[in-house]
Amino acid sequence: MPYELEVVRGERCRHLLSKGMYINAGLKPEERTVGDGNFWCGQTQRIYGPDQGFCNGVDCTKTARSCYETP
Repeated sequence: MPYELEVVRGERCRHLLSKGMYINAGLKPEERTVGDGNFWCGQTQRIYGPDQGFCNGVDCTKTARSCYETP
């Protein structure tokens, strides 16, 4: 069975960073390439946010996180 990515429904925290954000910059949505899936927090520069929670494309859409900021 192939691996399927979870669909993200909310807006990601403004501090969430990934290599894919830089690779895809300037491309039209239909030309979108895929990043490597590695994320980090712009505040901590680590894979964990200031709240010690894991940074990824799903957890960093949770507005209940104390470090979440709207884009």
